[in-house]
Amino acid sequence: MGKFRKEDEKMKQILVLLVVAGLLLASVAKSEYIAAPSAVALKTTFVNQDPYSAEPGGYVNLLFKIENQGTKPAGNVVFELLPEYPFSLDPGSNATKELGTITTTNEDAYLVKYKVKVDKDAVKGDNEITVRYTYGIGGFGNFYATDKFNVSVSDPRTDFDVIVQDSTSASTTLAIANIGANIAYSAIVKIPEQEAFRVTGTSANIMGNLDTGEYTLASFQITPVGGATNATMGRENATAFRGSMNATMSGVAGRNLSVEISYTDTLGIRRTIEKEVRLDAGFGVNGTSFGQARTTQTGQSLLSNGLLYIVIGVVGIIAVIVFFKFRNRAKK
Repeated sequence: MGKFRKEDEKMKQILVLLVVAGLLLASVAKSEYIAAPSAVALKTTFVNQDPYSAEPGGYVNLLFKIENQGTKPAGNVVFELLPEYPFSLDPGSNATKELGTITTTNEDAYLVKYKVKVDKDAVKGDNEITVRYTYGIGGFGNFYATDKFNVSVSDPRTDFDVIVQDSTSASTTLAIANIGANIAYSAIVKIPEQEAFRVTGTSANIMGNLDTGEYTLASFQITPVGGATNATMGRENATAFRGSMNATMSGVAGRNLSVEISYTDTLGIRRTIEKEVRLDAGFGVNGTSFGQARTTQTGQSLLSNGLLYIVIGVVGIIAVIVFFKFRNRAKK
């Protein structure tokens, strides 16, 4: 009996040793399994975006850096951009970059660049974009990870409204208002060359910085191209002048004046936008306003008609006097 008890105790000891050994082996195997992927530590950094605030409807360049901060090389590294609204890649652009093996030295860090289109209706502020990278370890499997980064989006542009403040034969004054959401730096208003109008003297005015909601005035000497003048009109072509004046008033005065406004936006980009403003019939023709021309023509007509009536009256009076003289002589 004592012999059997001793053998049972030995068996129990052997079983305990086997269990402990099994647990130790399992623990070692488990730790090696965890250590294998953690030995590769790929890290992605969003370096910058250009421009630093993306514009809706435009493009933005995104620059990423991927490096290995672990202790083992990462093989077959593939970097991929996963754009979602409001970002997209142009057709034919490759979202996947095959980088090969990335070791643990800084020299093996990679810079990856993408040119991304921003939707015209993109919301102002930070918009997320996702990247994914896959890699292998010692020829086993493909591990992958994803990272999300914020891309700043804002609209740096502004807009203007242009109206005719005043228009005489001497000058035309335009009122330019900043009706957009951003300040306009170093703004300049210019009357470009065009078929319908000619500018005498300077064709540009410096407005300076124009904040949203602010306006300024700019005056120009603007003359419509074509039309007749009173100085060249003789009595023999008065009828022709009236026809020419009517044609000029219906043609030139009804045309739109092109106005260019240049400014620097909040991103430091120089922009130029074109506006059109309509000049009505009160605008001048070769230094004489339409109203003045009509008044002058009407005055000449009244003067001619009045002179005609006076001449007729004088001739009538003379005729009456001559008639009575001849009648008295006949009686005598």
